Amino acid sequence: MKQRDVFPSRYMAAEDLDEDLEVTIQEVKLEAMRDPKTNTEVEKPVLFVEELAKGVVLNKTNWALIAKACDNDDSEEWPGKKITLTVAEVSAFGDVVAAIRVKLPRKPVADF
Repeated sequence: MKQRDVFPSRYMAAEDLDEDLEVTIQEVKLEAMRDPKTNTEVEKPVLFVEELAKGVVLNKTNWALIAKACDNDDSEEWPGKKITLTVAEVSAFGDVVAAIRVKLPRKPVADF
């Protein structure tokens, strides 16, 4: 038995994503959460998509990548747009950890 099975989270974790997944944005909502560093309540943006029951807590990096993929920084314009979620190893909290990241589509390489 694993901790995440006994205490399931309302939010996606990197361990929940087995492979790259193309998803359709439903909405972004601000949700109250406890900041573990300060032990205070903060609001963070959470991405909800049609293909997943859990939300994805957004950081500035993922917000910027979604804005770039959607050609718009206004999250109210994102519903219906498709993005790809992936897992990447990132440096965070003094360690290297797995994190959910937004993957931008590759642009075609020009013929030479």
